[in-house]
Amino acid sequence: MKISYRTDFRPPIPVLEVRLYSPVTERFTDPALGLVDTGSDATLVPLRYLLAIGAQETAPGWLVTVTGERQPVALYFVDIFLQQELAPGIRVVADESGDEIILGRDFLNRFPLFLDGPMRQLIVPNAATLRRLRAL
Repeated sequence: MKISYRTDFRPPIPVLEVRLYSPVTERFTDPALGLVDTGSDATLVPLRYLLAIGAQETAPGWLVTVTGERQPVALYFVDIFLQQELAPGIRVVADESGDEIILGRDFLNRFPLFLDGPMRQLIVPNAATLRRLRAL
């Protein structure tokens, strides 16, 4: 599957359509675009999404910003679906002021993804393509 980068960002940014799921309430979000951020350790989710599905809040945590500032944050457990694939038990940071889902490496490292910057597309390889790539 090929997904075009969002070009309303400078530089353009890869995105993935995901659905958040709370196993506690068995509720899903509608499909939403998440920004692919390979430099982020953690996934950030707007608080409104987490409240809408009744996600389970965990013990509070800390977030270290790019400037090194340490901030207290609320953490929640959710499952995240990418197409039909499931990434269960992702501990996400609740973003009280943002509007974008930021997909960090805690989620991204669970999937084979190919970022094709020059073509401005993200590719989620099918099984046959993945076998060929891994054989190289």
